[in-house]
Amino acid sequence: ENEIVSGLVSAISDGDVVLDIGYKSDGLVSLSEFRDTPDFKPGDSIDIYIETSEDSRGQLVLSRRKAKLLRAWETIVDSFNNGTVIKGTVVSKTKGGLIVDTYGLETFLPGSQIDIRPILDYDSYVGKTMEFKVVKINESIKNAVVSHKALIESDLAEQREAIISSLEKGQVLEGLVKNITDFGAFLDLGGVDGLLYITDISWGRIKHPSEILKLNQRINVVVLDFD
Repeated sequence: ENEIVSGLVSAISDGDVVLDIGYKSDGLVSLSEFRDTPDFKPGDSIDIYIETSEDSRGQLVLSRRKAKLLRAWETIVDSFNNGTVIKGTVVSKTKGGLIVDTYGLETFLPGSQIDIRPILDYDSYVGKTMEFKVVKINESIKNAVVSHKALIESDLAEQREAIISSLEKGQVLEGLVKNITDFGAFLDLGGVDGLLYITDISWGRIKHPSEILKLNQRINVVVLDFD
């Protein structure tokens, strides 16, 4: 009892599915629990949860819904422990974020974990299927918090490492002006930010970088140092 086993579909009636789990009697499961697999047929093997081996009427009580939820929770725990990526569909908006259906279990996606940029329109994400990492779990109530932002940050970190590993002093790169300050400008070098000091912007003396540079301007620069 209270474990998942493999059951063989013996027969399908109008309202029930007969399953053989190798016990002294077959078990019945409501056909409504198989809505996600309309093409299943006799002879198929199905994961099934044993609620009780013998109820008050001496019958075997099985549940496919509970088996699916337990398998889903196992996948979520694996993602949390090993950093694996899972998929889920955003089903609704809630206070502070979104509710994501992950293999049949509802998980919480905080607004701050949707993207690396602030998101104002949560409704635009409802119905979307996305990839996530699990960042927090509560075993006692089978609850989890997921993050799409963590995947983006991971991709950016890998991209940054690849770019830095290919950099050489004296190398000429094209940069996009992202921000202008009193002491220089920050450039996007294709995934890595670089700082261009005011003293290196022009041969002549300037009072402010904005005298030479504009936002979103593309310029060529020479790599002096990197870390």
